[in-house]
Parts: sequence; C-alpha cells; structure tokens
Amino acid sequence: MKKHWKIILSAAAVYVLLLVLLVAAESGSPEASIHSFWDAVWFSLITMTTVGYGDLSPVTAAGRLIGLIFALCSIGVLSAMVGLFLRLLGGKMMPRLQLRLGGKRRWVLFNEENEDSLALAKEFLRTEPDTLLIFPKSGEAQLQGRNVIRMDVDAEELLRLRRTDPEGIRGFFLAEDGWRNAREATLAAEQGIAAFCMSRETADTMPEGLHLFSRNDLLSRCYWKEHPLRKDESCVVIIGCEEAGNALLQRALLTNVFEADRKVEYHVFASDGAFEKDHPLLTADLGTGGTDGDSLRFYQESWETQAELLQRADRILICHDSDEKNLSVYNSLRAWFPTGATVHVRLSLRSALVPSFGCSEEIITREFVERDAVNDRAQLMHRIYSMGSSKPVPWEKLSEFLRQSNIAAADHVPVKVRFLLDDDILTDPDPETLRKASECFRKMSGEARRPLLEMEHRRWMRFYRLYNWEYDPVRNDGMRHHPMILPFEKLSMKEQQKDAYAWDILGRLTEE
Repeated sequence: MKKHWKIILSAAAVYVLLLVLLVAAESGSPEASIHSFWDAVWFSLITMTTVGYGDLSPVTAAGRLIGLIFALCSIGVLSAMVGLFLRLLGGKMMPRLQLRLGGKRRWVLFNEENEDSLALAKEFLRTEPDTLLIFPKSGEAQLQGRNVIRMDVDAEELLRLRRTDPEGIRGFFLAEDGWRNAREATLAAEQGIAAFCMSRETADTMPEGLHLFSRNDLLSRCYWKEHPLRKDESCVVIIGCEEAGNALLQRALLTNVFEADRKVEYHVFASDGAFEKDHPLLTADLGTGGTDGDSLRFYQESWETQAELLQRADRILICHDSDEKNLSVYNSLRAWFPTGATVHVRLSLRSALVPSFGCSEEIITREFVERDAVNDRAQLMHRIYSMGSSKPVPWEKLSEFLRQSNIAAADHVPVKVRFLLDDDILTDPDPETLRKASECFRKMSGEARRPLLEMEHRRWMRFYRLYNWEYDPVRNDGMRHHPMILPFEKLSMKEQQKDAYAWDILGRLTEE
C-alpha cells in the first residue's frame, strides 16, 4: 500500500512540474493562448483525454514539447482508467453486487481454498445448488462456476452486505493452521455467524455458534459409522497409532461397547505412547488383569514379528499419519503374511487398488462437519434426561465435557439398535427403526434387561475413565471423582436402574 502511494505522489509531482514549465515557456510569447496555471491544467486534461477542443494550444518549442508529453500520456492514462475500472468491477464491485443480489440464498464462507474446503463446497453445490460459495482471492482458484465468488471479506462486512442477517451465513474454517482457524472462527461467531472450525484446540466457554472439531475426530467418527464391528469380529489390530490411530482407537473404545459376554481385543503397534500417557486409567482397565471385559495391548516390537496374531485377526487397520508408510505396510502385509482379516488403509486420496478410508470426500462432509444429526440427537437425549431433574441445565450451559458425554451416548445409539434388532450392518437408524428397537426393549422382562443395563453402564464408565475419573464415595467434579465408577454388580438396584433411561428413550428420539 505504501509503495502505491509513493507512485501516485511521484506522478502527481511530475504532473505539477510539467504544468509549471508549460506556463513558464508560454508566458514569454505574445501569441500564446496559455497564460495561467489553470489554462495549463485545462489544456493537459483535454489533451490526455484525447478530446482536443483546440481552444488552447502551445506555440513555443518548449511548450509544444511538453504538449507532446501530455499527448503521449493519454494512452497510459486511458489504459490505467480502464484497468482501474475492470479491477474495481472484478475485484470488489462485482462480488459485492453478486452477494447483494443473492441476499435470500445461503452464503457459505471458506477461509482457504484447499482439498478439504473443495470437498465440502462440491457437496453444497450438489445438495443446495443455489448456495453462494465465498472463497478468498489469494491462492489458486480450483473451483469455477457462477455460484463461486472470490473476495477478501471479514465477518462484519459480510453481515453488512447481508443486511445484518446472520442466519443465512455459515463459515467453514478449514485451513492447515488450526490457530488461524480458531482465531477467525471466533471472530465470525462473535458476529452471530455459525462458524465451523477445524482445530485441535478445545475450550469450556466458547461464543454461541462456534463449533470446534478436528480432522481426526471426523476420520474416526466416519470410519466406525460406515464400518461397524460385526459380531464375528473380536480381534482388532491397529498398525500405526499416531494422531489418526489414536483417534480411531479412542472412538472404537467408546463406540464398540457391547454386552458383557462379547469380548473385543485391541492390539496396537507403532504407538507414539500418547494414548497411554493421556488415558492411563482406561489403559489400566483394559490391560492384563484389568476390570473391563475388553482388552487393549500395546506392542513395542514391529508388527512383522506377530505373524500368528495377524493370522487370527478379524480386522486390521493400517493408520499411520503418512500415506506412504501405510501403503508400504499394506504391500508387505499382502505379500508376506497370510491373514483372513478385513484390511482397511487410511489414505488421504482414495485409491481403487487399496481398501482405503479417510479421504476428504468421505470425512469432510456436512454430516460430519456440521454434525447436526448427532448434535440434535445428543441435545434431545439431554432434554429427556433433564426432565427428571430438579435442577435441569440447558444444553448451552453444559461444559464441553458433559456435551461430549451426551454426544458419545448419541454415537452409541446405533449399537443399541443393532443389538435389539439383531442387525449386524445397520449404520444410521431411521425413526421407524428406532421405534421398532424401542418396542423390543419394552417387551423385555426385568431379568432380560439386565445385560443391556450393564452394557450402558460400561459405556458410561468407559467414557469417564477415558477422561481419568476415579471412584470416590463423594462426587467432586474438580478432582474427577464419582461414586458410580464401580463394576455394575457393585451398584445398588436403584443405581443399576438409572441406566435403563438410555434404552427407554430410543422411541422418543423420533419426537423431533
């Protein structure tokens, strides 16, 4: 900007100097028609705009030389004016005019044009063709079309163009820099815009309308929704347990909670140690001699040393953070190790040659990014549960931990429905399916319900143990102590019956 001002000021100074020299050159001739500074200004403007009235003209040699300079400048001035107009029209005026004219359509703002934002933008164009997609001007323009607008605009200006109506605007902050996403999304949310931010940052207090998520969270939720663990699968091997692998393991332990006599064992290779450090209590529960029925074992040695385990595995997940490493492991596994396991490979780009998962088109979707269905179900479950409370807390006032607790409960709903309906492949139950499952539960006797209540208690306790809560007769949220972190059989009859609500409300989840 400073450089542009210097150029403008320098050009203005040269222009004034030429005008002064023109007046000085002409003032000595009796035949001159240019007598004053304003005569010189008039002559220069008429000459540079190629109007050429002829009422004023230089008569001296020096004056004509200066006039020639003005005449030659006319081409540059005209080009500059046309360029400035086109720049304003294409860079500022036209995008803003498009937004003004599209004031009744949905606006979707992206803070960067990359693989993730393009995947989401294309879904919007498929599902809502009238949506206006707003990308920043910087960067390579990869998506074209009449609904694509490129302009640099902040949330406040966007609201002014929308006439202060934030309801029709959604912002998706999907840049590689998570801190930048969090900063820009927070500003947008404070203006009343629904902001969906990909960042690993978390906070108990956030502006209303700010939704935080991580790419690996989407990856894990998508994978276990699309590939639920079947009844004939009890041995899961995870090769590569860095950020992506840790997220997949965490979601597996929270989602794959079944009846007590159905055991699942997890074997994890190439762990970075983060899971054991962050979740020591749950790791102990699932370790050798632990209290949880399922088992979890981490290996320091290479997966190639466990050929017998690979042979009896039911599912193998190859999920290093590096695509190149995952492909190398997959090729070695297929070439040298016999196994009947279902193998899935995490890849950023889909491959027809490899049973892959995790590309942007699969995980950066409205279903997982906006999470409206899961959040709506979680909020409804919270409202139903709160009806029996003397001091109900609205969803907006819940801590992030309690919100996640409700969301984890909502994620487990398909598992409950699959169990009740004996359906091994159901992924997303519709209202009719929920009603059928609820009817099955209501027909059960008290004794038949006991394994289901124990399943829900194990799921609830596993979530709390993940966050390092411990048993204590006196509840203390600050110290993460809870009196119900006990094996199901050690709970009182009244405490055991509390877990029935998670099954009772399946039919009521169709109310909204």
